[in-house]
Amino acid sequence: MWFVRKWVWNGLSWAKFALNKPFKVPLPPSARATITPVPLSQAIPGIPIDTILTCHPRDIPADERSRAKSLVYRFQVWLYGAYPPMQAGLHPVDADPDRALRQAYTWLHRSEFPAPVLPAEYYGSHDLGSLAVRGPYAAYTERESDVVYKWDVTELGRYKHHDGLRKLGAKVLFRVDPVRRALQAFQIDTALGSARPGDVTWELSKQLALCTVSTHTSLVRHFNWLHLAGGAHLAIATRNQLPASHALSRLLWPYIYDTEQNGDMVTRGQMLPGGDFETTFSFTFEGMCRLFEESHRAFRIVTNDPLAHAQERQIRGQGFDTPTQDNLEALFNVMHAHTANYLRIYYPDAAAGSGGGAISDRAILAWLDQLNELIPNGVGVTRAELTFDNLARLTARLLYMVSVQHELLGGFLWNYQLWTHRQPVRVSVDGKREPLDVYQRLVNANFNLNVRRRELMYDFSYLALDAAGKAAFNAYLDELKALQASMQQQPWTVWRLYPKALKVNINA
Repeated sequence: MWFVRKWVWNGLSWAKFALNKPFKVPLPPSARATITPVPLSQAIPGIPIDTILTCHPRDIPADERSRAKSLVYRFQVWLYGAYPPMQAGLHPVDADPDRALRQAYTWLHRSEFPAPVLPAEYYGSHDLGSLAVRGPYAAYTERESDVVYKWDVTELGRYKHHDGLRKLGAKVLFRVDPVRRALQAFQIDTALGSARPGDVTWELSKQLALCTVSTHTSLVRHFNWLHLAGGAHLAIATRNQLPASHALSRLLWPYIYDTEQNGDMVTRGQMLPGGDFETTFSFTFEGMCRLFEESHRAFRIVTNDPLAHAQERQIRGQGFDTPTQDNLEALFNVMHAHTANYLRIYYPDAAAGSGGGAISDRAILAWLDQLNELIPNGVGVTRAELTFDNLARLTARLLYMVSVQHELLGGFLWNYQLWTHRQPVRVSVDGKREPLDVYQRLVNANFNLNVRRRELMYDFSYLALDAAGKAAFNAYLDELKALQASMQQQPWTVWRLYPKALKVNINA
């Protein structure tokens, strides 16, 4: 029975991957209808969340509507109830992680996408100190005191989890090793209590800590903050307030196109009862919904500005190396230079500092007003404070959010999240590994996060309004290529995010 069920869902996962092709972003339509955000519970009945706003299916823009995509996703959601990918009573995955992966990530999957690479931090026991500065969890690292740094994700302990699983929530403390210029974990606080190296609960505490940050990354930082709080509202405000012929609209267009259609489909597959989130991660449907409601309010735009966020967390120049931080700053700097270069063409007086550099463009002010209205905690600048420099940095943060940040928290987990012998997706009270169905669903979900999508390093100059705008688009592409070439001068590493891996938007 499991053999048949497994291959039905493997086949569907493979078909979605194989048939998904990058599309060419069209020009913005001259006539666009207004999108009125509604509570998630109205847009998708079955998800009882009223405090998160989204686009109602009837308001999905005509230029985004794809009947074929919609039918595929509706069939998938229907199949969740008719022939679900979960089957009670299955054995745990194999104790050998390579064998467990081969059984779940089959020859069919590998025909489309290579198998994950085991990070060096998972070779032996979990190296939390290295993960604190390298890879997708580096953004959790912040200063606790003069000599102590931390991960603090204790809030996940507040939400209801499935029976038989350990409560999530963890705080990891690190100290600096000045000789190695590295961080070293010396204490972990979880539901097990406080553990230190050598304690009988130390290894299990490390597993709980990694399960916690991985779960928070997937549910909160990725789906809630990027899809629901950030990307969807960026698309709504841009479509509602910026005319098709507006310079800023043309700059943002490839980053927002097709956001609403895909957001509606993916939210159904992930968040409805029986969806990926409830059945793969630790939380019950009730616990998941409460987590989304409460964490949605905690989104802050500064997390999409690596330099500002690092300064806030006090991790730069503290006596330890920060390779992922350096990597992300390099990507952001190229984007920031691009937004400043592009906007300078259309606002030369403000760029030169005339009138204090203030921007008085009515369309941009209305766009900014709606962003501040829709995005939790606003975007860090209001119409009264808007200058050329603020606009250039804000726009860079938005580009970074939907390209760099989305990749880092989504497809980039491929080489981390499937090694559940080190980073379990659930931690069972009885010590058993994840059952076959949970692991298989985790594999297929991560596989589909890596479908081929329109790459960031693509010639979007056809979207430009004029020759100067076209030159700015081309200069940006050249800078991304130069950064890619520079990174390739160094040996490939699993933790480094390369420009060629980035996609231009958050769509599936």
